[in-house]
Amino acid sequence: MENSFIKILVVDDEENTRNLIKKCINWEELSMQIAGEASSGQEALDMLESFNYDIIITDIRMQFMDGLKFSKKATEKYPHIKIIVLTAYEEFEYAKEGIKIGIDDFLLKPIKRSELRKSVENIKNKIESERIDWEKYAKLKKRLEENFPYLKEKFLNDLLQRSYTAGDIIDKLLYFSVESLSKHNQIALIGISHIDSEKSKSEEEDALLDFACTEIVKKYFQEYEDVYVIVDNSRNIVILNSNPKIDIIFSCENIKDLLINRIKCYVCVGIGNAYKDLKNIKKSYREALEALNYKEVYGKNQVICFNDMSIDNQGLDIMNEKSMELAFYIKAGVDEKAVAVIDKIFKDSYIDKNYNIGQVRVVSINIVTMVFNSIAELGLNYENMLQTGEFPYNAILKIDTINEMREYLIRFVLAAINSIKGARAKKVNKVFVEIVEYIQKNISDSELSLSSIANKFYLNPSYLCRVFKQEIGHSFIEYLTKIRIEKAIELLKKTDLRAYEVCEKIGVHDPNYFGKCFKKYTGISVSDFKKTQII
Repeated sequence: MENSFIKILVVDDEENTRNLIKKCINWEELSMQIAGEASSGQEALDMLESFNYDIIITDIRMQFMDGLKFSKKATEKYPHIKIIVLTAYEEFEYAKEGIKIGIDDFLLKPIKRSELRKSVENIKNKIESERIDWEKYAKLKKRLEENFPYLKEKFLNDLLQRSYTAGDIIDKLLYFSVESLSKHNQIALIGISHIDSEKSKSEEEDALLDFACTEIVKKYFQEYEDVYVIVDNSRNIVILNSNPKIDIIFSCENIKDLLINRIKCYVCVGIGNAYKDLKNIKKSYREALEALNYKEVYGKNQVICFNDMSIDNQGLDIMNEKSMELAFYIKAGVDEKAVAVIDKIFKDSYIDKNYNIGQVRVVSINIVTMVFNSIAELGLNYENMLQTGEFPYNAILKIDTINEMREYLIRFVLAAINSIKGARAKKVNKVFVEIVEYIQKNISDSELSLSSIANKFYLNPSYLCRVFKQEIGHSFIEYLTKIRIEKAIELLKKTDLRAYEVCEKIGVHDPNYFGKCFKKYTGISVSDFKKTQII
Protein backbone atom coordinates (compact mmCIF):
# COMPACT_ATOMS: atom_id res chain seq x y z
CA MET A 1 0.00 0.00 0.00
CA GLU A 2 2.97 2.31 0.65
CA ASN A 3 3.52 2.79 -3.08
CA SER A 4 0.06 4.35 -3.35
CA PHE A 5 0.81 6.90 -0.59
CA ILE A 6 1.07 10.52 -1.62
CA LYS A 7 4.70 11.60 -1.22
CA ILE A 8 5.54 15.01 0.32
CA LEU A 9 8.76 16.99 0.16
CA VAL A 10 9.22 19.65 2.90
CA VAL A 11 11.52 22.57 1.98
CA ASP A 12 12.51 25.07 4.70
CA ASP A 13 15.83 26.44 5.89
CA GLU A 14 14.67 26.16 9.53
CA GLU A 15 14.87 22.63 10.94
CA ASN A 16 12.25 23.42 13.64
CA THR A 17 9.69 24.31 10.99
CA ARG A 18 10.41 21.08 9.09
CA ASN A 19 10.01 19.03 12.30
CA LEU A 20 6.77 20.82 13.14
CA ILE A 21 5.28 19.97 9.74
CA LYS A 22 6.34 16.33 10.11
CA LYS A 23 4.77 15.96 13.59
CA CYS A 24 1.67 18.16 13.56
CA ILE A 25 -0.41 15.72 11.43
CA ASN A 26 -0.78 11.94 11.40
CA TRP A 27 0.27 11.68 7.76
CA GLU A 28 -0.14 7.91 7.57
CA GLU A 29 -3.79 8.29 8.56
CA LEU A 30 -4.26 10.45 5.45
CA SER A 31 -2.42 7.88 3.26
CA MET A 32 0.38 10.41 2.91
CA GLN A 33 4.01 10.42 3.98
CA ILE A 34 6.86 12.90 4.37
CA ALA A 35 9.21 11.28 1.88
CA GLY A 36 11.95 13.92 1.98
CA GLU A 37 13.10 17.24 3.42
CA ALA A 38 15.48 19.90 2.16
CA SER A 39 17.02 23.03 3.74
CA SER A 40 17.29 25.01 0.48
CA GLY A 41 15.69 25.38 -2.91
CA GLN A 42 18.76 24.02 -4.74
CA GLU A 43 18.92 20.95 -2.49
CA ALA A 44 15.22 20.36 -3.17
CA LEU A 45 15.72 20.62 -6.94
CA ASP A 46 18.49 18.03 -6.70
CA MET A 47 16.19 15.71 -4.76
CA LEU A 48 13.44 16.08 -7.38
CA GLU A 49 15.85 14.63 -9.93
CA SER A 50 15.98 11.26 -8.14
CA PHE A 51 12.55 10.84 -6.54
CA ASN A 52 8.95 11.29 -7.63
CA TYR A 53 7.16 13.60 -5.16
CA ASP A 54 3.48 14.57 -5.33
CA ILE A 55 3.39 17.63 -3.03
CA ILE A 56 5.95 20.22 -2.01
CA ILE A 57 5.51 22.32 1.13
CA THR A 58 7.98 25.22 0.98
CA ASP A 59 8.71 28.41 2.89
CA ILE A 60 8.63 31.61 0.84
CA ARG A 61 11.71 33.06 2.59
CA MET A 62 14.93 31.03 2.21
CA GLN A 63 18.58 31.91 1.64
CA PHE A 64 20.04 31.91 -1.90
CA MET A 65 16.74 30.97 -3.58
CA ASP A 66 13.35 32.00 -2.20
CA GLY A 67 10.28 29.76 -2.31
CA LEU A 68 8.72 31.41 -5.37
CA LYS A 69 11.83 31.08 -7.54
CA PHE A 70 12.21 27.48 -6.42
CA SER A 71 8.51 26.79 -7.12
CA LYS A 72 8.79 28.32 -10.57
CA LYS A 73 11.72 26.04 -11.48
CA ALA A 74 10.02 23.00 -9.96
CA THR A 75 6.71 23.48 -11.80
CA GLU A 76 8.44 24.15 -15.12
CA LYS A 77 10.24 20.81 -14.93
CA TYR A 78 7.64 18.80 -12.98
CA PRO A 79 4.21 20.28 -13.80
CA HIS A 80 2.33 17.46 -12.04
CA ILE A 81 3.69 18.44 -8.57
CA LYS A 82 1.35 20.41 -6.29
CA ILE A 83 2.92 23.20 -4.19
CA ILE A 84 1.89 24.77 -0.87
CA VAL A 85 3.75 27.98 0.06
CA LEU A 86 4.21 29.07 3.69
CA THR A 87 4.31 32.82 4.08
CA ALA A 88 4.12 35.49 6.76
CA TYR A 89 1.28 38.03 6.68
CA GLU A 90 3.53 40.90 5.62
CA GLU A 91 4.80 38.78 2.68
CA PHE A 92 1.35 37.82 1.42
CA GLU A 93 1.17 40.46 -1.33
CA TYR A 94 4.50 39.17 -2.69
CA ALA A 95 3.26 35.58 -2.38
CA LYS A 96 0.34 36.34 -4.70
CA GLU A 97 2.80 36.32 -7.58
CA GLY A 98 2.92 32.57 -7.06
CA ILE A 99 -0.58 32.29 -8.52
CA LYS A 100 0.92 33.04 -11.94
CA ILE A 101 3.30 30.12 -11.67
CA GLY A 102 0.67 27.62 -10.51
CA ILE A 103 0.99 27.56 -6.69
CA ASP A 104 -1.88 25.44 -5.37
CA ASP A 105 -2.28 26.96 -1.87
CA PHE A 106 -0.84 29.53 0.56
CA LEU A 107 -0.70 29.09 4.34
CA LEU A 108 0.10 31.90 6.77
CA LYS A 109 2.67 31.47 9.49
CA PRO A 110 2.54 30.46 12.22
CA ILE A 111 1.20 27.19 10.85
CA LYS A 112 -2.12 25.95 12.20
CA ARG A 113 -2.64 22.20 12.26
CA SER A 114 -6.28 22.44 11.07
CA GLU A 115 -5.43 24.68 8.11
CA LEU A 116 -2.51 22.51 7.05
CA ARG A 117 -4.66 19.37 7.28
CA LYS A 118 -7.46 21.00 5.28
CA SER A 119 -5.02 22.19 2.61
CA VAL A 120 -3.28 18.84 2.12
CA GLU A 121 -6.63 16.98 2.11
CA ASN A 122 -7.94 19.25 -0.66
CA ILE A 123 -4.78 18.72 -2.69
CA LYS A 124 -4.89 14.97 -1.97
CA ASN A 125 -8.44 14.81 -3.42
CA LYS A 126 -7.25 16.70 -6.47
CA ILE A 127 -4.29 14.33 -6.96
CA GLU A 128 -6.46 11.21 -6.56
CA SER A 129 -8.96 12.59 -9.07
CA GLU A 130 -6.13 13.30 -11.52
CA ARG A 131 -4.78 9.80 -10.96
CA ILE A 132 -8.16 8.31 -11.81
CA ASP A 133 -8.35 10.46 -14.93
CA TRP A 134 -4.80 9.53 -15.85
CA GLU A 135 -5.51 5.81 -15.37
CA LYS A 136 -8.53 6.15 -17.62
CA TYR A 137 -6.44 8.00 -20.18
CA ALA A 138 -3.63 5.42 -19.91
CA LYS A 139 -6.13 2.57 -20.41
CA LEU A 140 -7.67 4.31 -23.41
CA LYS A 141 -4.23 5.02 -24.84
CA LYS A 142 -3.21 1.38 -24.32
CA ARG A 143 -6.41 0.20 -25.95
CA LEU A 144 -5.80 2.59 -28.85
CA GLU A 145 -2.25 1.29 -29.25
CA GLU A 146 -3.50 -2.31 -29.15
CA ASN A 147 -6.15 -1.53 -31.76
CA PHE A 148 -3.95 0.72 -33.89
CA PRO A 149 -3.22 -1.99 -36.51
CA TYR A 150 -6.96 -2.65 -36.83
CA LEU A 151 -7.76 1.08 -37.09
CA LYS A 152 -5.03 1.53 -39.70
CA GLU A 153 -6.36 -1.41 -41.73
CA LYS A 154 -9.91 -0.01 -41.49
CA PHE A 155 -8.71 3.40 -42.68
CA LEU A 156 -6.84 1.90 -45.64
CA ASN A 157 -9.93 -0.13 -46.57
CA ASP A 158 -12.03 3.03 -46.36
CA LEU A 159 -9.46 4.80 -48.52
CA LEU A 160 -10.18 2.26 -51.28
CA GLN A 161 -13.94 2.51 -50.92
CA ARG A 162 -15.04 6.02 -49.88
CA SER A 163 -14.22 9.71 -50.31
CA TYR A 164 -12.55 12.04 -47.80
CA THR A 165 -12.27 15.83 -47.60
CA ALA A 166 -8.79 17.21 -48.30
CA GLY A 167 -8.10 18.35 -44.72
CA ASP A 168 -9.46 15.18 -43.14
CA ILE A 169 -7.44 12.88 -45.38
CA ILE A 170 -4.13 14.70 -44.73
CA ASP A 171 -4.55 14.37 -40.96
CA LYS A 172 -5.38 10.67 -41.24
CA LEU A 173 -2.49 9.94 -43.62
CA LEU A 174 -0.08 11.53 -41.15
CA TYR A 175 -1.64 9.83 -38.13
CA PHE A 176 -1.35 6.37 -39.69
CA SER A 177 2.07 7.17 -41.27
CA VAL A 178 0.91 6.39 -44.82
CA GLU A 179 1.39 9.85 -46.35
CA SER A 180 3.56 8.31 -49.09
CA LEU A 181 0.33 7.02 -50.72
CA SER A 182 -0.47 10.60 -51.75
CA LYS A 183 2.57 10.68 -54.08
CA HIS A 184 2.49 7.16 -55.56
CA ASN A 185 0.03 4.31 -55.25
CA GLN A 186 -0.60 0.99 -56.96
CA ILE A 187 -2.90 -1.76 -55.75
CA ALA A 188 -2.52 -5.52 -56.07
CA LEU A 189 -5.18 -7.99 -54.92
CA ILE A 190 -4.45 -11.61 -54.03
CA GLY A 191 -7.31 -14.12 -54.17
CA ILE A 192 -6.77 -17.40 -52.31
CA SER A 193 -8.75 -20.66 -52.52
CA HIS A 194 -8.36 -24.24 -51.30
CA ILE A 195 -7.00 -26.76 -53.78
CA ASP A 196 -9.83 -29.18 -52.99
CA SER A 197 -12.40 -26.40 -53.29
CA GLU A 198 -15.12 -28.80 -54.41
CA LYS A 199 -15.27 -30.04 -50.79
CA SER A 200 -17.16 -27.72 -48.48
CA LYS A 201 -14.92 -25.87 -46.04
CA SER A 202 -15.83 -24.50 -42.64
CA GLU A 203 -15.58 -20.81 -41.88
CA GLU A 204 -12.67 -21.63 -39.55
CA GLU A 205 -10.73 -23.42 -42.30
CA ASP A 206 -11.25 -20.48 -44.67
CA ALA A 207 -10.15 -18.02 -41.97
CA LEU A 208 -7.02 -20.07 -41.20
CA LEU A 209 -6.08 -20.17 -44.89
CA ASP A 210 -6.59 -16.41 -45.21
CA PHE A 211 -4.56 -15.73 -42.06
CA ALA A 212 -1.65 -17.99 -43.06
CA CYS A 213 -1.41 -16.44 -46.52
CA THR A 214 -1.72 -12.88 -45.22
CA GLU A 215 1.11 -13.45 -42.72
CA ILE A 216 3.39 -14.72 -45.52
CA VAL A 217 2.62 -11.65 -47.64
CA LYS A 218 3.24 -9.30 -44.70
CA LYS A 219 6.52 -11.03 -43.92
CA TYR A 220 7.59 -10.75 -47.57
CA PHE A 221 7.17 -6.95 -47.46
CA GLN A 222 8.40 -6.37 -43.89
CA GLU A 223 11.78 -5.07 -45.11
CA TYR A 224 10.19 -2.84 -47.76
CA GLU A 225 9.34 0.77 -47.01
CA ASP A 226 5.95 2.19 -47.90
CA VAL A 227 4.19 -1.10 -48.69
CA TYR A 228 1.05 -1.86 -46.67
CA VAL A 229 -0.75 -5.21 -46.56
CA ILE A 230 -4.39 -5.51 -45.43
CA VAL A 231 -7.44 -7.70 -46.10
CA ASP A 232 -10.48 -6.17 -47.81
CA ASN A 233 -14.17 -6.87 -47.19
CA SER A 234 -14.14 -9.62 -49.83
CA ARG A 235 -11.28 -11.41 -48.02
CA ASN A 236 -8.78 -10.55 -50.73
CA ILE A 237 -5.26 -9.73 -49.57
CA VAL A 238 -4.59 -6.11 -50.58
CA ILE A 239 -1.09 -4.80 -51.28
CA LEU A 240 -0.92 -0.99 -51.26
CA ASN A 241 2.40 -0.05 -52.80
CA SER A 242 3.54 3.56 -52.47
CA ASN A 243 7.19 2.98 -53.37
CA PRO A 244 7.80 3.59 -57.11
CA LYS A 245 11.13 1.74 -56.91
CA ILE A 246 9.43 -1.58 -56.13
CA ASP A 247 8.57 -3.84 -59.07
CA ILE A 248 5.17 -4.96 -57.83
CA ILE A 249 4.70 -7.46 -60.69
CA PHE A 250 7.97 -9.20 -59.88
CA SER A 251 7.06 -9.21 -56.17
CA CYS A 252 3.62 -10.69 -56.84
CA GLU A 253 5.13 -13.44 -58.99
CA ASN A 254 7.41 -14.35 -56.08
CA ILE A 255 4.55 -14.21 -53.58
CA LYS A 256 2.40 -16.42 -55.80
CA ASP A 257 5.13 -19.07 -55.88
CA LEU A 258 5.70 -18.77 -52.13
CA LEU A 259 2.02 -19.30 -51.31
CA ILE A 260 1.62 -22.19 -53.74
CA ASN A 261 4.69 -24.00 -52.38
CA ARG A 262 4.16 -23.34 -48.67
CA ILE A 263 0.40 -23.39 -48.25
CA LYS A 264 -0.58 -25.65 -51.16
CA CYS A 265 -3.43 -23.45 -52.36
CA TYR A 266 -4.64 -21.76 -55.53
CA VAL A 267 -3.47 -18.17 -55.95
CA CYS A 268 -4.54 -15.47 -58.37
CA VAL A 269 -3.26 -11.89 -58.34
CA GLY A 270 -4.83 -8.84 -59.97
CA ILE A 271 -2.73 -5.67 -60.34
CA GLY A 272 -4.05 -2.16 -61.03
CA ASN A 273 -2.16 0.68 -62.67
CA ALA A 274 0.15 3.02 -60.74
CA TYR A 275 -0.93 6.63 -60.09
CA LYS A 276 0.77 9.71 -58.65
CA ASP A 277 -2.15 11.19 -56.74
CA LEU A 278 -4.34 9.86 -53.96
CA LYS A 279 -7.64 10.53 -55.75
CA ASN A 280 -6.88 7.63 -58.11
CA ILE A 281 -6.16 5.02 -55.44
CA LYS A 282 -9.77 3.81 -55.65
CA LYS A 283 -9.35 3.56 -59.41
CA SER A 284 -6.25 1.36 -59.04
CA TYR A 285 -8.17 -0.82 -56.58
CA ARG A 286 -11.10 -1.27 -59.02
CA GLU A 287 -8.63 -2.07 -61.79
CA ALA A 288 -6.94 -4.70 -59.61
CA LEU A 289 -10.35 -6.15 -58.77
CA GLU A 290 -11.31 -6.36 -62.43
CA ALA A 291 -7.97 -7.97 -63.30
CA LEU A 292 -8.50 -10.48 -60.49
CA ASN A 293 -11.90 -11.37 -61.94
CA TYR A 294 -10.13 -12.55 -65.08
CA LYS A 295 -9.19 -15.72 -63.22
CA GLU A 296 -12.52 -17.02 -64.51
CA VAL A 297 -11.10 -16.67 -68.01
CA TYR A 298 -7.41 -17.57 -67.54
CA GLY A 299 -7.69 -20.06 -64.69
CA LYS A 300 -5.92 -20.38 -61.36
CA ASN A 301 -2.37 -19.45 -60.27
CA GLN A 302 -2.05 -16.37 -62.48
CA VAL A 303 -0.69 -12.84 -62.02
CA ILE A 304 -2.91 -10.61 -64.15
CA CYS A 305 -2.33 -6.89 -64.78
CA PHE A 306 -5.22 -4.64 -65.66
CA ASN A 307 -2.86 -3.08 -68.18
CA ASP A 308 -2.68 -6.42 -70.03
CA MET A 309 -6.45 -6.40 -70.48
CA SER A 310 -6.58 -3.04 -72.24
CA ILE A 311 -5.44 -2.07 -75.72
CA ASP A 312 -4.11 1.45 -75.17
CA ASN A 313 -3.85 1.55 -71.38
CA GLN A 314 -7.05 3.52 -70.89
CA GLY A 315 -8.52 3.91 -67.40
CA LEU A 316 -11.46 2.31 -65.71
CA ASP A 317 -14.69 4.27 -65.14
CA ILE A 318 -17.38 3.40 -62.65
CA MET A 319 -20.15 1.37 -64.33
CA ASN A 320 -23.72 0.78 -63.40
CA GLU A 321 -23.81 -2.25 -61.09
CA LYS A 322 -26.47 -3.96 -63.21
CA SER A 323 -24.19 -3.83 -66.24
CA MET A 324 -20.93 -4.77 -64.47
CA GLU A 325 -21.11 -8.50 -65.14
CA LEU A 326 -21.98 -8.02 -68.80
CA ALA A 327 -19.22 -5.42 -69.21
CA PHE A 328 -16.70 -7.82 -67.72
CA TYR A 329 -17.55 -10.64 -70.14
CA ILE A 330 -17.49 -8.25 -73.11
CA LYS A 331 -14.01 -6.98 -72.28
CA ALA A 332 -12.82 -10.49 -71.46
CA GLY A 333 -14.15 -11.70 -74.83
CA VAL A 334 -16.32 -14.50 -73.40
CA ASP A 335 -19.17 -14.81 -75.91
CA GLU A 336 -21.28 -17.51 -74.27
CA LYS A 337 -21.41 -15.89 -70.84
CA ALA A 338 -22.16 -12.45 -72.27
CA VAL A 339 -25.13 -13.91 -74.16
CA ALA A 340 -26.22 -15.77 -71.02
CA VAL A 341 -26.25 -12.50 -69.05
CA ILE A 342 -28.45 -10.83 -71.67
CA ASP A 343 -30.82 -13.81 -71.64
CA LYS A 344 -30.98 -13.62 -67.85
CA ILE A 345 -31.66 -9.87 -67.93
CA PHE A 346 -34.59 -10.34 -70.28
CA LYS A 347 -35.97 -13.36 -68.45
CA ASP A 348 -35.68 -12.03 -64.88
CA SER A 349 -36.30 -8.34 -65.36
CA TYR A 350 -38.65 -7.95 -68.27
CA ILE A 351 -40.69 -11.03 -69.01
CA ASP A 352 -41.30 -12.04 -65.37
CA LYS A 353 -42.09 -8.44 -64.38
CA ASN A 354 -44.23 -7.80 -67.47
CA TYR A 355 -42.22 -4.75 -68.55
CA ASN A 356 -43.60 -3.00 -71.61
CA ILE A 357 -41.53 -2.30 -74.72
CA GLY A 358 -40.92 1.31 -73.63
CA GLN A 359 -39.25 0.18 -70.41
CA VAL A 360 -37.25 -2.43 -72.31
CA ARG A 361 -36.00 0.28 -74.72
CA VAL A 362 -34.71 2.39 -71.81
CA VAL A 363 -32.70 -0.49 -70.35
CA SER A 364 -31.49 -1.57 -73.80
CA ILE A 365 -30.16 1.94 -74.46
CA ASN A 366 -28.31 1.72 -71.12
CA ILE A 367 -26.75 -1.58 -72.22
CA VAL A 368 -25.62 -0.08 -75.54
CA THR A 369 -24.10 2.88 -73.66
CA MET A 370 -22.27 0.47 -71.36
CA VAL A 371 -20.86 -1.37 -74.42
CA PHE A 372 -19.65 1.90 -75.92
CA ASN A 373 -18.00 2.79 -72.58
CA SER A 374 -16.30 -0.61 -72.45
CA ILE A 375 -14.99 -0.14 -76.00
CA ALA A 376 -13.70 3.34 -75.14
CA GLU A 377 -12.01 2.08 -71.96
CA LEU A 378 -9.97 -0.34 -74.04
CA GLY A 379 -8.80 2.48 -76.30
CA LEU A 380 -10.85 1.42 -79.32
CA ASN A 381 -13.01 3.44 -81.66
CA TYR A 382 -16.59 2.17 -81.35
CA GLU A 383 -17.31 3.15 -84.98
CA ASN A 384 -15.03 0.32 -86.14
CA MET A 385 -17.28 -2.32 -84.55
CA LEU A 386 -20.61 -0.96 -85.79
CA GLN A 387 -22.29 -2.96 -88.50
CA THR A 388 -23.54 -1.14 -91.57
CA GLY A 389 -27.00 0.22 -91.01
CA GLU A 390 -28.64 2.42 -88.43
CA PHE A 391 -26.97 3.73 -85.32
CA PRO A 392 -27.85 1.42 -82.37
CA TYR A 393 -29.92 4.00 -80.49
CA ASN A 394 -32.04 4.65 -83.58
CA ALA A 395 -32.47 0.92 -84.21
CA ILE A 396 -33.60 0.33 -80.60
CA LEU A 397 -36.29 3.00 -80.88
CA LYS A 398 -37.78 1.20 -83.90
CA ILE A 399 -37.90 -2.32 -82.40
CA ASP A 400 -41.40 -3.22 -81.25
CA THR A 401 -41.06 -6.58 -79.48
CA ILE A 402 -39.04 -7.74 -76.49
CA ASN A 403 -37.74 -10.83 -78.29
CA GLU A 404 -36.47 -8.75 -81.24
CA MET A 405 -34.77 -6.42 -78.75
CA ARG A 406 -33.01 -9.36 -77.07
CA GLU A 407 -31.81 -10.72 -80.43
CA TYR A 408 -30.59 -7.28 -81.52
CA LEU A 409 -28.61 -6.75 -78.30
CA ILE A 410 -27.03 -10.20 -78.61
CA ARG A 411 -25.86 -9.40 -82.17
CA PHE A 412 -24.60 -6.00 -81.02
CA VAL A 413 -22.70 -7.42 -78.03
CA LEU A 414 -21.15 -10.23 -80.12
CA ALA A 415 -19.99 -7.64 -82.67
CA ALA A 416 -18.36 -5.66 -79.86
CA ILE A 417 -16.64 -8.80 -78.52
CA ASN A 418 -15.32 -9.69 -81.99
CA SER A 419 -14.00 -6.16 -82.41
CA ILE A 420 -12.20 -6.34 -79.05
CA LYS A 421 -10.78 -9.77 -79.85
CA GLY A 422 -9.52 -8.52 -83.21
CA ALA A 423 -7.86 -5.44 -81.71
CA ARG A 424 -6.30 -7.48 -78.94
CA ALA A 425 -5.04 -10.08 -81.41
CA LYS A 426 -3.41 -7.35 -83.51
CA LYS A 427 -1.69 -5.93 -80.47
CA VAL A 428 -0.50 -9.37 -79.35
CA ASN A 429 0.62 -10.33 -82.87
CA LYS A 430 2.66 -7.16 -83.22
CA VAL A 431 4.37 -7.73 -79.88
CA PHE A 432 5.04 -11.39 -80.63
CA VAL A 433 6.59 -10.61 -84.00
CA GLU A 434 9.03 -8.35 -82.14
CA ILE A 435 9.64 -10.98 -79.43
CA VAL A 436 10.33 -13.75 -81.95
CA GLU A 437 12.75 -11.49 -83.85
CA TYR A 438 14.49 -10.58 -80.59
CA ILE A 439 14.88 -14.25 -79.58
CA GLN A 440 16.31 -15.18 -82.97
CA LYS A 441 18.81 -12.30 -82.92
CA ASN A 442 19.92 -13.08 -79.36
CA ILE A 443 19.89 -16.89 -79.52
CA SER A 444 23.53 -17.03 -78.32
CA ASP A 445 22.62 -15.25 -75.07
CA SER A 446 22.66 -17.92 -72.34
CA GLU A 447 20.72 -15.55 -70.01
CA LEU A 448 17.74 -15.49 -72.37
CA SER A 449 14.64 -16.35 -70.32
CA LEU A 450 10.94 -15.67 -69.98
CA SER A 451 11.62 -13.10 -67.24
CA SER A 452 14.34 -11.26 -69.16
CA ILE A 453 12.13 -10.97 -72.26
CA ALA A 454 9.15 -9.89 -70.14
CA ASN A 455 11.28 -7.10 -68.65
CA LYS A 456 12.62 -6.15 -72.09
CA PHE A 457 9.10 -5.72 -73.50
CA TYR A 458 7.51 -4.38 -70.29
CA LEU A 459 5.19 -7.37 -69.91
CA ASN A 460 3.96 -9.36 -66.93
CA PRO A 461 5.79 -12.77 -67.00
CA SER A 462 2.58 -14.67 -66.24
CA TYR A 463 0.77 -12.87 -69.04
CA LEU A 464 3.67 -13.50 -71.46
CA CYS A 465 3.77 -17.21 -70.54
CA ARG A 466 0.01 -17.55 -71.01
CA VAL A 467 -0.20 -15.69 -74.32
CA PHE A 468 3.00 -17.30 -75.63
CA LYS A 469 1.33 -20.69 -75.45
CA GLN A 470 -1.77 -19.33 -77.17
CA GLU A 471 0.07 -17.59 -80.00
CA ILE A 472 3.02 -19.89 -80.65
CA GLY A 473 1.45 -23.21 -79.68
CA HIS A 474 4.40 -24.08 -77.42
CA SER A 475 5.53 -22.99 -73.99
CA PHE A 476 8.38 -20.50 -73.93
CA ILE A 477 10.95 -23.16 -72.93
CA GLU A 478 9.72 -25.54 -75.64
CA TYR A 479 9.94 -22.80 -78.26
CA LEU A 480 13.39 -21.61 -77.13
CA THR A 481 14.72 -25.18 -77.15
CA LYS A 482 13.18 -25.78 -80.58
CA ILE A 483 14.81 -22.79 -82.30
CA ARG A 484 18.15 -23.46 -80.55
CA ILE A 485 18.20 -27.04 -81.84
CA GLU A 486 17.17 -25.86 -85.33
CA LYS A 487 20.01 -23.32 -85.24
CA ALA A 488 22.39 -26.07 -84.08
CA ILE A 489 21.30 -28.31 -86.98
CA GLU A 490 21.97 -25.46 -89.38
CA LEU A 491 25.46 -24.89 -87.92
CA LEU A 492 26.30 -28.60 -87.96
CA LYS A 493 25.31 -28.82 -91.62
CA LYS A 494 27.13 -25.71 -92.82
CA THR A 495 30.24 -25.54 -90.61
CA ASP A 496 32.93 -27.71 -89.07
CA LEU A 497 32.25 -26.43 -85.57
CA ARG A 498 32.58 -28.93 -82.75
CA ALA A 499 29.68 -29.67 -80.42
CA TYR A 500 30.89 -27.37 -77.60
CA GLU A 501 31.40 -24.54 -80.13
CA VAL A 502 27.86 -25.03 -81.41
CA CYS A 503 26.68 -24.85 -77.79
CA GLU A 504 28.27 -21.42 -77.41
CA LYS A 505 26.62 -20.19 -80.62
CA ILE A 506 23.15 -21.18 -79.42
CA GLY A 507 23.51 -20.00 -75.79
CA VAL A 508 23.81 -23.41 -74.08
CA HIS A 509 26.64 -23.83 -71.55
CA ASP A 510 26.23 -27.53 -70.82
CA PRO A 511 27.21 -29.84 -73.76
CA ASN A 512 25.56 -32.83 -72.02
CA TYR A 513 22.27 -31.00 -71.75
CA PHE A 514 22.60 -29.92 -75.39
CA GLY A 515 23.23 -33.56 -76.39
CA LYS A 516 20.08 -34.76 -74.60
CA CYS A 517 17.92 -32.02 -76.13
CA PHE A 518 19.38 -32.66 -79.59
CA LYS A 519 18.65 -36.39 -79.44
CA LYS A 520 15.15 -35.80 -78.09
CA TYR A 521 14.40 -33.38 -80.94
CA THR A 522 16.10 -35.25 -83.86
CA GLY A 523 16.05 -38.85 -82.65
CA ILE A 524 19.83 -39.27 -83.02
CA SER A 525 22.95 -38.11 -81.19
CA VAL A 526 25.07 -35.14 -82.30
CA SER A 527 27.96 -37.43 -83.39
CA ASP A 528 25.63 -39.66 -85.43
CA PHE A 529 24.05 -36.59 -87.02
CA LYS A 530 27.50 -35.28 -88.07
CA LYS A 531 28.26 -38.66 -89.67
CA THR A 532 25.17 -38.35 -91.85
CA GLN A 533 26.56 -35.08 -93.21
CA ILE A 534 29.75 -36.73 -94.50
CA ILE A 535 29.56 -37.44 -98.24
